[in-house]
Order: sequence, then structure tokens, then C-alpha cells
Amino acid sequence: VRVGQALYKAASLFNHSCLPNIHAYFISRTLLLRTTEFVSGGCPLELSYGPQVGQWDCKDRLRFLEEEYFFRCWCCGCSEVNESDLVISGFCCVNPNCSGVVLDNLVANCEKQKPKVPETISNESHLQVHELKDIDIKKVAQISLDQTQSSFHFDSGYCLKCGSYCNFASRSKEVKKAWTDFRRLQDSIASKDTCSTNLPDALRSLGLLRSILHAYNKGIAEAEDILAKAFCFIGDFEPARDHCKASIEILEKLYGPNHIAIGYELAKLASIQLALGDCTAVYIIDRLSAIFSTYYGPHAGIIFPYLLVLERERSRIMQ
Repeated sequence: VRVGQALYKAASLFNHSCLPNIHAYFISRTLLLRTTEFVSGGCPLELSYGPQVGQWDCKDRLRFLEEEYFFRCWCCGCSEVNESDLVISGFCCVNPNCSGVVLDNLVANCEKQKPKVPETISNESHLQVHELKDIDIKKVAQISLDQTQSSFHFDSGYCLKCGSYCNFASRSKEVKKAWTDFRRLQDSIASKDTCSTNLPDALRSLGLLRSILHAYNKGIAEAEDILAKAFCFIGDFEPARDHCKASIEILEKLYGPNHIAIGYELAKLASIQLALGDCTAVYIIDRLSAIFSTYYGPHAGIIFPYLLVLERERSRIMQ
């Protein structure tokens, strides 16, 4: 349910950022705001009107904000090159020894046109400690954040790190074909089928996706999550745990390790670990509790009641 936060006088004053430093939520009709990181005095508080870095790529965020709110986003997530936007839908380099990313035409054009921040807007509007560091970007592209925007070379179909050419059209067809197996697997889960035939096909297609898509492509995370659900459905929790972990590792690269999206994924992992009697669930529950506390404070258990169940299980294990 979409709720109009602008109806609240104070909330209407906050600017948007795709890398927000505050989180808004409701308790009944009361709107509450919490900072999700350290913000120094005098720095603006910014919330997200919709999609954030890690959720969608830059071109889709810009389109959404222009269509829904009629403004061009100038936040640091949309004005500066970041690893998440480069890899979220990127392909891997054809050179197996290269960790570079290959972009399609639409993404490459968006990255080329990322605007410089206007002089009236500070590039350091708040003291967010970005997870998306220059050193991480250099793993996937031969660029430096010290360079000006105009000196970046985002050529579609070519690896941003070593320059190797990738036949994007043929590889895209292979990806679409692989995803048919995951859609069948999802249909099997929804219809409460045993997944006996669709599961092996999806596992083979996961290998294909990993050979074509960049290691941090969100599509791989989604595929791993579907496999985790399938293995949970048939009661095979060990591979379910492994696939859940693999999905989270990618999402942490896209969102950062302490984003609320990661908190929800850790709740899935903790549930699987508890089903296995895995004592490392204690560490995972501590992590997700800290994340939910950051975003919801004392209301975390109200917003996400299952958190209380997990914390009780944690206490039981620690006895």
C-alpha cells in the first residue's frame, strides 16, 4: 500500500535520494523517521521516494522518478558512477581471468550521461559512509572516481576493464532461455509440485547464468533465491542454506551489508539454519536484529513480528 508521506507537513520537506540516510515508517497514523547512518549537524536528511541503489539500476530509477514525481534525480547515486549500477544487470567478461563487467546499450548510455552535480548541490550532502568504494569499482571497470565524468568510456558490448568484445545479442538469448527453467520451477513451487524434474533443469541453468552474467548481477541472486525456496519446499535444507547464502553475498554487493533489504534476506537464512540445528544462526540473528533496530528502533518487533520468534530461538540456543 502506497501512503502519501507528503500529507505530513514535516515529511513533505525531505528531499529524495537513491542512497537515503533516513528511513520512514508508520505506527498507526504516526509517521516516524530514523537516521540509518551517522549524519553530522547541518547536513540534510534525505529519504527515498521509491527505488534505491541496489534495487533498480540508474536508468530505471531515473525513469520512475520522472514519471511519478516529475523531477530529474541529482542524488549522488544517480550523479556518480557506482559499482551497483554497473553490475546489477551486467554481463561478465569473455576473458575468464578478468573480473570486468560488460554493459548493454541502454545501461551504457545512462552511465555516459550521468550528470555532474550542479554547483548549487553539494556532492557531500550528507556524511554517508558509502559501501560502494572506488576500489570496488576498479574490480569491474578500469576507471577512477578522480576522473571527470567526460573521461569515462562506457562502450556497450565491451568489457569495461580489459576491453574484450562480447556478443551481447547471442548471450542475451541464452540468458532468456535459462530463465524459462526458473519460471517453470517457480510454477512448480506455486502449484505445490515436487519439483523433481524442474529442479535439476534449474540447477543446470544456474551454471549457465553464472557463465554469462557478471558475478554480482542481481539476476543470479534471484535465481539462487528461487533454488533456496525449492530445496526448502522438498525439505532439503543444506543446499537451501548454500543457495540462500550465495544470493545474500550478491545482494550485499548491490545494497551494502547493512541495508534493510539484507535484513529480510538474513531472516530467511536464519530460518533455514534453525531448521538444520546450525548454531551459526545466532550470529545471523544478531546481524538482522541490528539492521532492523537501525531502521525501526524499538518498533522492530511490531513491524516484523517474526523477529521476536528468531530472537527467542537465539536465546534458546545460547542457554
